[in-house]
Amino acid sequence: MNTANTPSRAAYLCGSSYWCAQGQGSRPFGLPETLFLPPALRTAHGLGQPRELPYFAAFPAAPATLAQLCGWIEAQIRQADAAAGWEADNLAGIPVFIGSTSYVMSDREAAPAASPEEEHYTLCEIAGYLKTRFRSPNVFSFATSCTAAAQALLAAARSIENGLVERAIVVGFESFNRLTFEHFYAMNLLDTEPGRLPFLDAGGLVLGEAAAALALSAQPHRDYACRLHGFTAQTDHINLTASSVEPLHNLLAECLRRAGMAAPDLCGVKTHGSGGLSDEVEMQVRRQIWPHTPALLFKPYTGHTLGASAALETALLHAALQQGRLPTLPLSSPDFPLPTLHGQPLPNGSYLNYFLGFGGSHCAWVLDWQG
Repeated sequence: MNTANTPSRAAYLCGSSYWCAQGQGSRPFGLPETLFLPPALRTAHGLGQPRELPYFAAFPAAPATLAQLCGWIEAQIRQADAAAGWEADNLAGIPVFIGSTSYVMSDREAAPAASPEEEHYTLCEIAGYLKTRFRSPNVFSFATSCTAAAQALLAAARSIENGLVERAIVVGFESFNRLTFEHFYAMNLLDTEPGRLPFLDAGGLVLGEAAAALALSAQPHRDYACRLHGFTAQTDHINLTASSVEPLHNLLAECLRRAGMAAPDLCGVKTHGSGGLSDEVEMQVRRQIWPHTPALLFKPYTGHTLGASAALETALLHAALQQGRLPTLPLSSPDFPLPTLHGQPLPNGSYLNYFLGFGGSHCAWVLDWQG
């Protein structure tokens, strides 16, 4: 029996917290009076030729140290747990699922070791800190490129669905580091101008940094029900460095099948929408499956936060649903090719979310909201 397809119970999103270029939870995402904060500029130095590029900076320090990262992540976890109504004294033992592409890379740049023998950087240093702080032996680190937090969420939700745990915490974070920034620039993947939209005129990705936490439970929040289901993860077997039409179509069709839904049942679709090569593939699949379903886009506000994307964008959607609306897109254009829900009320109902990653790692799920 495939337990991923036959869960014994539901998984609910009960609390969320975020820190991104648009601020933190005290600056609610979705309210008309919450003004858009444009990207900052960071300088790339490829081939010795400095070039200023847009970057959605969030944190006060760059590069951030390990101590700073741990403190910021712990704060996001505690805020998400408080939003869920969980008592701070009862967090011990709750499993934590982490997704990131940067992990401690910024700390390595902030304080490089004097010699190779002194280097001690591993994937699990932040996990070790959280194990101690939350007295939990079960802290899991995921590193599947841009779907790291998505894979972390899938693992956390399935643990709840299959009766392994009652509650789980999902964390996604990405901090600026020179290695990642210069790497994307060297591959000519970054947009050189701010203020351009995916699916329209974007010239590449605009990167960003963020930290977000999600509190999942087998029981809904006392004030609303936000169920996550239809979890699907597949690998693009055709192209490992970009998305392909057939695998993406299969992913989304399988997600709908697992959720027991058809495309017309959806209120909206949270696109990947990075401004890169995948935009055209997404448009092709969209025309095949849901040509008239409104789209939701988050990267125009935050940049592509890589491994943190799924946690951050889920937290922002969760915040917008609680506020009852999405903000307008940072730029308006009569030529934008998609119908969207931006600037409109968000109705109760189902929203499909999908995330694409370098290496062919793709994930999707459905979020059902009843507020």
